[in-house]
This record gives sequence, structure tokens and C-alpha cells, in this order.
Amino acid sequence: MNKSAYRLGAIYLFIFGIFYLFTLSSCSLLSNANALFCIGTSGFIALLGLLILFVKKEKDPQADTFRLLIMITVQLLSFLSICLALIYTNQPDSLVVHLLGLALTMIAIQTIYLAKRLKATNEF
Repeated sequence: MNKSAYRLGAIYLFIFGIFYLFTLSSCSLLSNANALFCIGTSGFIALLGLLILFVKKEKDPQADTFRLLIMITVQLLSFLSICLALIYTNQPDSLVVHLLGLALTMIAIQTIYLAKRLKATNEF
């Protein structure tokens, strides 16, 4: 792992912290247990993405781009599968919406960070 992996991990922690503070506010109808479920699930998927992107890393921009696409695809499919399971088991709609919001925020911010990093240095 390199500095980019730790920076991306710190970005994930920041996003999870903001999400948890949002759930504590009066704007959210999500309980603490459901918020922790969202954060735990997202954390596991984020860790899986970091492993895909940074384990056995080579200094090849094409391989880095390919790993980035694989990581985003795995994350999207994981989040959508979990949301489908939540819908199928009649969980509250607020849980599904919060998980989707957290997923989209996380994926958008990580993609922007990694694309800028790839463009600036030709590696992550």
C-alpha cells in the first residue's frame, strides 16, 4: 500500500463521519443501528475496493485504469445487491435511500480523487 491508499482511506473515514453526523441530526429518520449498518457495509465494500486497486500494484497507467474500472464495477454491484436484498426483505425505505446516497457519494468522490491523481502522476 502507498500514500494514495491511506489518503483514500482517510477520505472514506471523513465521508463516513459526515454521514454519521447527518444521521444524528433531525434531518434523518434513520436509527443509530441502521446508520452503523450502512457505515459497516460501506466500509467493507470500500476495503474490498482498496484491495482491488492497491494490492500487487504496478506502475502501469493502463493497468491502473483497468483496476479502477474493476473496483468501481464491483462496488456498484455490491451496493445495488445489498439494496436489492434490503428491499426484498421489506426493510425501511429510509435505510435503502441512505445506503444508496452514501454509496453514490463515496463512489463519486473516490472517482474524482483517483482520476485527478491518475492524470497528475500517471499512477495512483
